[in-house]
Amino acid sequence: MQLPYVEDPLPLLARLRSLGHPVLLHGADRSHPASRHDVLAAGPEAVLTARSGRAFLDRGAGPEALAEAPLAALATLHGELPVPTRRDGPFGGGLLGLAGYDLGRGLLRAPPRLAPDHAFPELVAGVYPWALVTDHRLRRSELVVLPGRDCPAEVRALLRRADRLPPVRPAAPPALQPETSRAAHRRACERVLAYLHAGDCYQVNLAVRFAGHTRADALALYAALLARQPAPFGGFLETPDGAVLSFSPERFLRVADGRVETRPIKGTRARDADPLRDRAARAALLASPKDRAENLMIVDLLRNDLGRSCRPGSVRVPALFRPERFRAVHHLVSVVRGELAPGVGPVEAFAAAFPGGSVTGAPKVRAMDVIEELEDARRGPYCGSLLLADGAGRLDSSITIRTLLHTDGRLLCWGGGGIVADSDPDAEWEEIRHKVGSLVCGA
Repeated sequence: MQLPYVEDPLPLLARLRSLGHPVLLHGADRSHPASRHDVLAAGPEAVLTARSGRAFLDRGAGPEALAEAPLAALATLHGELPVPTRRDGPFGGGLLGLAGYDLGRGLLRAPPRLAPDHAFPELVAGVYPWALVTDHRLRRSELVVLPGRDCPAEVRALLRRADRLPPVRPAAPPALQPETSRAAHRRACERVLAYLHAGDCYQVNLAVRFAGHTRADALALYAALLARQPAPFGGFLETPDGAVLSFSPERFLRVADGRVETRPIKGTRARDADPLRDRAARAALLASPKDRAENLMIVDLLRNDLGRSCRPGSVRVPALFRPERFRAVHHLVSVVRGELAPGVGPVEAFAAAFPGGSVTGAPKVRAMDVIEELEDARRGPYCGSLLLADGAGRLDSSITIRTLLHTDGRLLCWGGGGIVADSDPDAEWEEIRHKVGSLVCGA
């Protein structure tokens, strides 16, 4: 069903929140080639959640505990989806949700050191019978509906006038403060460096959480922050336990036609308003041995991760150390591709590589053990993935960096960076500030 082109999905999202579990996967940085599509839906017919490693499925009569592990349950739910009528485009209806970093805790060698201090689940994914898919390149919006399902008449009527809805009024976000002091972060970096020099690991991604209190509406905050930092893999997802506001520049896995691709980011420089200094910052990033080594380590890790679900010999690296411009920073981005092995579905491939190596370090399991030892707060939705998957074998997902959690009157945000053997703790602290400064305001 063709509809008026929806350039700004936020007014429509505001009206659909009453249906429950609204989700927007948002390609908002129109200057970036990956920012082509938006996917918007609400009112799922089933919701899968996970807490403390246990999965629960609610098909409308209340949550039922499942025997399967959460990502296995997600794969089962995906296997029940019908093949959509439309096989082109990014999505034909089906699964939309968020897998948080803590869902990967099953890889840890020791019990978790910290308990969660919020109620947001480790996994939340809904089966959405309909979705609005917008192609910004073609300036076209379309309603997609799963075979045998329908879209409520009142929603169809709303979609027909979506381009005439009043805009969402932004709310000024509070200034967030780091929960870890600069001195404590330096000590943690020095501990990581000791592990690196001892040969325990090659790289560890170390994060700091920022926090503040707010009475503002989550979507109003998203609108305000979106103006500062639009991103190609952003999104908004709301549950009864809180909302996730993501402004991610990074894709995790994309699967289509049996082929899988990941685009890890490692290496960062702040943008500069002066064109000459901005070009100099980009050139310095591209020439940096430290940043290139950091990127290469994660590329090797992801080649291994993809190898677990891909046909032997099919994993390739068509792009290495490619500099890309974003609103606030320059990044080095690489591309790793492979062909799925027979019998491996897109959710199984996602599970085999989760959490993304660019936000753990290498080797992955040992790096996650060090993260567990040294970070002062659990990551929750940070460093997880917003994702979609349909019955046509398509899956796309982000790495939820530049991501905030709005829950119980608090606003939480994380920033991190990869520590390698020649890292300087002071430079790592400044890199965190560059990455999240436009989001946390007080960084």
